[in-house]
Amino acid sequence: MKRVAVTGATSMIGAALIEECVRNGIEVIAFVRQNSAKLDRLPDSSLVQIVEAELDQLSYVVLDTEDAVLQKQKLQADVFYHLGWATGHANRGNVRLQADNIQYTLDAVDLAERLGCRRFIGAGSQAEYGVADEVLTAETAARPVTPYGIAKLAAGSLSRIACEQKGIEHIWVRVLSIYGAHDKPNTLISQLMQHALQDEPMDLSGCEQTWDYLYESDAGRAFLETGRRGVAGKIYVLGSGDGRRLKSYVDELTGMVNSNYRPGFGKKPYGPAQPMHLQADIAELTEDTGWKPLVSFADGVREMLAMRKNQ
Repeated sequence: MKRVAVTGATSMIGAALIEECVRNGIEVIAFVRQNSAKLDRLPDSSLVQIVEAELDQLSYVVLDTEDAVLQKQKLQADVFYHLGWATGHANRGNVRLQADNIQYTLDAVDLAERLGCRRFIGAGSQAEYGVADEVLTAETAARPVTPYGIAKLAAGSLSRIACEQKGIEHIWVRVLSIYGAHDKPNTLISQLMQHALQDEPMDLSGCEQTWDYLYESDAGRAFLETGRRGVAGKIYVLGSGDGRRLKSYVDELTGMVNSNYRPGFGKKPYGPAQPMHLQADIAELTEDTGWKPLVSFADGVREMLAMRKNQ
């Protein structure tokens, strides 16, 4: 694997993946939004080529005009990572936007073919399972209940067929809960850290659900190794594999940030269709690729705190 293409390059997982690629001497074609404010997340390296292209431009970024960046330079890649997804958390219920994301995924498959990629790897989601009361595997029944989960499931299934038709290997990685220094500000981990640092009250549910957090750099390594050694046609579930009560995570984080801080457990109701058991079975991913998590939750929190202090 000498060169890869990555959509969603400045996302938390995208940036972590590209860091790993550069560390391993792999060239990267990084597709980013026009005028992206997050370019500083990407390593300053001659191995990284930035291409400005919105997701709705993927279908013609290569062949639309003689001046197209990729056509002029005749770039090719070995593996295509489709991590881009046009949505924020607030838009996960937007049916039309989620339908567009299915099309963008198929456009990404077309772009992978134009780049000569032999393998396509897409980022799925635990939302594809809906509410499952078991450890999640590729064989766990997918019963999504949200537009976002339905779209992810459809994107994975249709891109697999599109890849088969084009002779491209396909792997789908269903991602659970990733946290890290580039986490979005509205996630539980980010909000909890901010409230604890400022000693401001924060109401939570009972946090009795089993949860599975994986640090961003471990997620980046997982995608890299999936590109290198993953088995074509498989679905992998990505998490730490070490599920525990969400309250345990909350207590550990607040104890590190502010030992006197006490969040308001049980003051918020659980959301509709709240998953109460979110844990990945990573045995197959580890067996096929050799990947396993290296960063403990506590070490991940330390890295997040260090970055906040340097900002």
